[in-house]
Amino acid sequence: MPTNKFVERSSLLALIGQQVTYRQHLCEIIELLDDDMLILRVSDEATSIQMTQHGEGHREVPTTFTLPVFDGEGNFHPEVETIGITALLFIDIE
Repeated sequence: MPTNKFVERSSLLALIGQQVTYRQHLCEIIELLDDDMLILRVSDEATSIQMTQHGEGHREVPTTFTLPVFDGEGNFHPEVETIGITALLFIDIE
């Protein structure tokens, strides 16, 4: 995936711990994966059943979302734009 033309990885790492709204859920950014995917954890009471490697559900865990930061052209992905990433990074991309 191309690197973004607007922001460095260190700036994306600074997003960890930020509160955002995604799909009408209050979420916290908890991780930035090596392939530039943000992991959001839902802060409300929503949980999901975590499956084992065999597909058996054994415990409830907080709901998470995985969002790509960039699209195939190095621009912000439309899904990550819905959380207001440009405002969080304090950048003007126009």
